[in-house]
Amino acid sequence: MDKLDDIGLFWLSDEPDHKVHGALTFDPETGGRLRLDGLLGANGQPEDYVRILGQSQEQGYTLNRCLETNRRQNPFSNTAGVSTWNIGEAYTNVHFASDDEIEFDTMYVQLEDMASWLGRSGISGAPLQPSEGTWIANISGKRLSDEEISTDFGEIALIHGIGQKGNLPREYTLSQTYGVRIRTDGLTPKSDLLEIVSDVQDFVSMGIDRLSAFTKVQFEHPDIVHPSREATSERERLLMGDRPPRRIEIDHYATWRIKAGEYEKRLPKIAFNYEDIGGPDGLKSWLSLASQHRRTLARIMSVKERSGMYSEDRLLNAVAAAEGLHRELTGIPDNPRKMPLKARLIQLAQLAGPRFETAVFDVEKWSEFLKEERHEHAHNRSQQPSSNIDHYWHMANSAYWLILLCFLSQIPTAGPAIERATYCQGFIWMTNEVSGIVQRL
Repeated sequence: MDKLDDIGLFWLSDEPDHKVHGALTFDPETGGRLRLDGLLGANGQPEDYVRILGQSQEQGYTLNRCLETNRRQNPFSNTAGVSTWNIGEAYTNVHFASDDEIEFDTMYVQLEDMASWLGRSGISGAPLQPSEGTWIANISGKRLSDEEISTDFGEIALIHGIGQKGNLPREYTLSQTYGVRIRTDGLTPKSDLLEIVSDVQDFVSMGIDRLSAFTKVQFEHPDIVHPSREATSERERLLMGDRPPRRIEIDHYATWRIKAGEYEKRLPKIAFNYEDIGGPDGLKSWLSLASQHRRTLARIMSVKERSGMYSEDRLLNAVAAAEGLHRELTGIPDNPRKMPLKARLIQLAQLAGPRFETAVFDVEKWSEFLKEERHEHAHNRSQQPSSNIDHYWHMANSAYWLILLCFLSQIPTAGPAIERATYCQGFIWMTNEVSGIVQRL
């Protein structure tokens, strides 16, 4: 994701008459900073998060969730001095007033290595081959057609992009991107749009068996358009016709939990792809399913993160996700007397299918281990480090595959995806580790 670096005038969204010169930077790894050659706040230093608007030579800004972290005031003036602000998120080319809800009707995100999940590529070529005393390589690029799918909320589209860069005659590079465009039937809060694209992100991550990061985020608003101009001739008027004004793309800058960079590493064999889940019908089924299980998804996808969580917490999250999924699928309330945790895990294992039951070697022992470890740590009964600490990561991973297969079982067209997932590298590796652990219990 690109960085942002600009200078301009900035002001509090509810104090438009007091503008201060400053420098805005936003790094997707470390967040946003605004350094001002002056002070904002007619009534002194703002004590809470505020919204700041800005204008540079090229574009406008809405800076959201801004918190002043440093202020040095000139003792002879209420507004002279310097200040520094942390910026939660930034939007380009749009100004939202202090009481405006941030909402759009279109959101577009590029997802890291979505091409592998879709199984499509606009780049083709052959390796270097000898020809007439020299070596020749043929590489070609073609932009693929968009795929638009009608949904309950409006439309989702799979967007392919092709790019080129180089410094001929020295070098030349072709690249491609894949993204998802969500378009709703009316203005929708940004948080609701983000939930939908996060559902797609989780599905792609499950498919390629590693987390897929956002590499670009944009929005559109029906009122944010390029200025229209009058036709200067009859021919131009006919050509322009009644086309609607062209929208301005609103770039979004934020720090995301899932960081880009996995794309550069070698890709393992994927668990399933777009065709395996039934193409557009499977994706529509997933979006409907995911919207009912977002809390479970948030918990279980955290298990795939490689750092930032203790092994015990990883296991607790995984088991809580499994328990929550069973409760959501069956409607049986969270009451151990009506349905103990172990019984929930055994039923989920049956739903996941015989290959999962074989993978964990003994479902009774596997579910007993998860139940006991969950109770030990959730109720702080363990007074000393557990001898099972090395097992937590692998057992949490087994719960991840349990939930993935249960989700796929709820998609009518996903039979090939279930078949493929149980033969992928990640599932086989989990099988080898977890079956060994369970046999030693």
